[in-house]
Amino acid sequence: MHASSLVKMKPSDGSISLLRSALFFISLSRLLIPSRSADNPVVTKKPNIVLILADDVGQGDLPVYFNTSAVSMPNIDALVSNSVLFTDVHSTPLCAPSRYMLLSGMYQHRGRSAKGTWSLAENKSQFKGKQKSIAEVLKYGGNYNTMMAGKWHIGAKIPPTGVQDKERLLSSPFHDWSLQLIDGPQEVGFDHSYITAEGIQRAPYAFFRDGHLDISGTDVKNWDEGDYPMQHGMSTILHEGEGSIDWDSTAYNMILVNETEAFIDVHLSQRPNDPFFSYVALGAVHQPHSPPDVYLDGSRVKGEYPSSHLDMLHEVDKVVGSLVHILESRNLTEDTIIIFTSDNGGLNEGRSDHLSSGPLRGHKGNVYEGGHRIPFIIRHDGKFPAGEKRHHLLGLNDVFATLCELAQVPVPKGSAKDSISFADYITSGEPNDARRDTYGIWKFNKRDFLAAALRKNEWKVIQDHSLQTVELYDLSNDLMEQDDLSNREEYSDLVAEMLLELTKMGPCPEDTTDFFNAVIDGEDKELRCRWFSVTRKKRCKMIHRKLARNKCPRTCGRYYKMCSRLPLY
Repeated sequence: MHASSLVKMKPSDGSISLLRSALFFISLSRLLIPSRSADNPVVTKKPNIVLILADDVGQGDLPVYFNTSAVSMPNIDALVSNSVLFTDVHSTPLCAPSRYMLLSGMYQHRGRSAKGTWSLAENKSQFKGKQKSIAEVLKYGGNYNTMMAGKWHIGAKIPPTGVQDKERLLSSPFHDWSLQLIDGPQEVGFDHSYITAEGIQRAPYAFFRDGHLDISGTDVKNWDEGDYPMQHGMSTILHEGEGSIDWDSTAYNMILVNETEAFIDVHLSQRPNDPFFSYVALGAVHQPHSPPDVYLDGSRVKGEYPSSHLDMLHEVDKVVGSLVHILESRNLTEDTIIIFTSDNGGLNEGRSDHLSSGPLRGHKGNVYEGGHRIPFIIRHDGKFPAGEKRHHLLGLNDVFATLCELAQVPVPKGSAKDSISFADYITSGEPNDARRDTYGIWKFNKRDFLAAALRKNEWKVIQDHSLQTVELYDLSNDLMEQDDLSNREEYSDLVAEMLLELTKMGPCPEDTTDFFNAVIDGEDKELRCRWFSVTRKKRCKMIHRKLARNKCPRTCGRYYKMCSRLPLY
């Protein structure tokens, strides 16, 4: 498989302008860039990194985990044979919070919003204050050339001042698209980017190159919900909204392959002695399931399996094959760390012949294992073992600290607060080298804190705030989470201990019950947190905000409205 085969397909004029810039970039780079051979290798002081993030792909979607997949995945199988496969890695149950967690190394509630930031219409980025992304740290700490292609989904502001017209994101006269996105990829460390704000599922249905809208104002149309025949297949619009006149959801993942190849080739030509970091965030297999008729190499995609969902998984395998081939054909696999993972658990399609979660309970959106236990594969030829498995508990947020250690780049103070490196564990396989014993999972909707879970090694406690229930499972004997042990007397202390730990690390830690001293109107006073609850908004600001939040986080913290609605057990 090779990205260049899309050029050879010779599409008709005017049908896929979304691809034009990428294809021109590739063609030009091939004229300028000599081929890289084993006799003339490009040497980098630090490892290159290619991070592939699939969308809504559960462990059961890959045959290598539970053998519950109906889709043949020879390219991912080949990647696994040259990699270390992890079986107990976790994200959040939903995609936008997981993307922030991956890039920031922090739990979702440390960002701008506990529920995550999803769209341009929210007028903000999930990154707040001085928080740094892994791209920014690699760029400034390791001289990495950084690039992102694909689904952004952690928010930004529309220039010049932020969102003014949420319905007309692209055509509003109040929006100046000659300017960059505010707080977009370019402002968190990506030198180059070719992104869509929300993947393929919501408007705007258009790409942004380096923060700039990649189409002119005359090329904007309002798309109604429905299916549209396009050059590469039947494009689907799930939600009405503005976008490019030739938006084609079926071409999305192929565009990302082309962009990645172009970036790597230009990098090898212009910065051969520097490392690169390429983050490829696929649109697959999030809805709409709109597979292309054929892939870059001319092979069939649509109709190869009984459902479009399975066809999209088929394309994911082809994309992984293309990206690995790009590296292999340039003799870069000994210089490059390759990671394949997903943003959350798989989809519940209700099929008997394909189980996205395998035997795991739940699916995307759940705090059961099927909602947040994700595939994770890492390869570095000559440095990491090949064909081995690791079974210790890890989190998607741990990628940050791990990549920093592997690249010998320090983690800045205040960054990646919830990230623990597992670099040594990759090679040693010794559980003590993994160093993570607990991991928290939280689920929110727009207003409320719905549920939370804590993994403590093989134990798992689940606290459902909407149902006002608590569950406890021993995953070493009950991976499917069928036998709730929470009501057994012998586990009462364990449940209490885990719930307390979960509360402390979450967005709604308990207020202190002790007295503490604070200066109020010049007088030193002894207070309790209930003092703030009389006139919360006013009194929380009367003393140093940090003190008020630290001592009384549930009353004075930034999530106090949400936390105050938690049910009493």
